[in-house]
Amino acid sequence: MSFFRLVCFLLLLVTQGVRCSAVTWTRGNDASPELFSDGLSPSQASLVRPFSFSSSSSPTSTANNSVLQGGAVYPSSMTHRVVGAGSSAVFTPPARFSNTVLPSFANTTVTNVTVIRGKTAYLRCHVLNIGTKTVSWVRHDDIHVLTVGRLTFTNDDRFEAMNKPGSDVWSLRIKFPQLHDSGKYECQVSTRPTRSRVITLNVVEPRAVIPPGPELYVDHGSPLNITCVIPDSPEPPDHVFWYHRDKMVSFDGSRQGVSITTDKGSVTTSILLIQDVTTKDSGLYICAPQGMKEASVRVRVLNGELPQAMQTGSTCQGCGSSYLLLLLAALYLLLL
Repeated sequence: MSFFRLVCFLLLLVTQGVRCSAVTWTRGNDASPELFSDGLSPSQASLVRPFSFSSSSSPTSTANNSVLQGGAVYPSSMTHRVVGAGSSAVFTPPARFSNTVLPSFANTTVTNVTVIRGKTAYLRCHVLNIGTKTVSWVRHDDIHVLTVGRLTFTNDDRFEAMNKPGSDVWSLRIKFPQLHDSGKYECQVSTRPTRSRVITLNVVEPRAVIPPGPELYVDHGSPLNITCVIPDSPEPPDHVFWYHRDKMVSFDGSRQGVSITTDKGSVTTSILLIQDVTTKDSGLYICAPQGMKEASVRVRVLNGELPQAMQTGSTCQGCGSSYLLLLLAALYLLLL
């Protein structure tokens, strides 16, 4: 370096007008600057490349403290100015690598998640300004660390950490969740002290209901209407299947006059309608919503023996007392 300064000094004496360009840097709290010539090494040149240049007539040089992020030096504020003959450059660090703002949780993080048993659950944690910190998922019940960063630390392969490069959302995916998976899961950021957000997972198993059940009487030749209701479900089932005598009710033409109507919503309703029932239509019917508990009803087709037992499900109320009265009347006649 001293040789280069000597050459510049000699040239200045000869030409009296030539100015030598230089770059002045200050390292941290070190007050002694270092001078680099225009022939920068590759590692030094990589620091200069991101700069934007603007014209400047006053050759000045300032520097503040710097921090190391990902193998490159990022100043903690608007910092390094590179000066030379007629030009200057100012480096501003990306906001993502701010060393003054701690990681925080976005308001978009949902803290209560309800899923149907067997349907994949996603617990999402939105962390802002994560910098070089890592995100971990911990299960509260047994204080088990499930994931750290994108790595999974459990033998249960149903659990998996998910994060797209560059995304601030860190998710825990749980495949085929069961009722025992319900509980609290903690999203932790590796700050000191640790910052965390607790998310509650509720795994439910909605139940189908066939009112009035468990038996339904219908006259021979009358229409049969069976209504299946799913009242409490976070979302409607993808499909509702009907079975008769362990065989799926189909529309292949083997039985005419069969229709199924399903109305999905906060309360899902599925109706099985059979026109002109016969004795072959008697038996057990099952309503099976996908991923939910099924409901069943036994249908009895009457041939006139109980004309008052209609599809409303009534089973001849008062018939027992009538039979008792007839028996007492017969005994009375025999005693006479």
